[in-house]
Amino acid sequence: MRCSWCEPLLDDYLEGALRPREGRLVAAHLRGCAGCARLLDELRVVDALLTTARAPGVPRDITAAVVSATATTRPKARRPLPLTVALLLYLLSAWAVAAVAFMRLPDLAQIGSVSIVFAQRDLAALGAASRALAPATPLAAAAVTGVLLIDVVLLAATFYAYRRLRPLLAFYLGRGSRT
Repeated sequence: MRCSWCEPLLDDYLEGALRPREGRLVAAHLRGCAGCARLLDELRVVDALLTTARAPGVPRDITAAVVSATATTRPKARRPLPLTVALLLYLLSAWAVAAVAFMRLPDLAQIGSVSIVFAQRDLAALGAASRALAPATPLAAAAVTGVLLIDVVLLAATFYAYRRLRPLLAFYLGRGSRT
């Protein structure tokens, strides 16, 4: 056995981590090689120094100290989605669904019908209904615009109230929990 094969195994031999066959081969080599035996003695000294030495200020059981310190720390709280972002996402998604439904109205009528005859009849009925409602179109447009304006005003009022009341509520709720 060569020293170049034995030297990398000396650390594992010292720790008892070698397979039994390899351990016997290393032990046989150490009996016949003074250089590897000296290296093993140096490794034993270094190992002993490492187990007894510790840095100043470091507790003896560093692992337990780190685990207990991490167990006592509170996890970082996730920031909730701001109310403004949630409301804007809701408004955008509602209008996107309405726009897609309006653009796909003829397609939806065809999907719902069993045959082309039913689809044509449904489209004809839809056209007749739209012609019947045509005189009321300006009134419907005004109603939709009014509803949208009310939505915008309510949204602005909600944002304003949220920004004004949140600090006051936080102050009063925080003060009440301390007493």
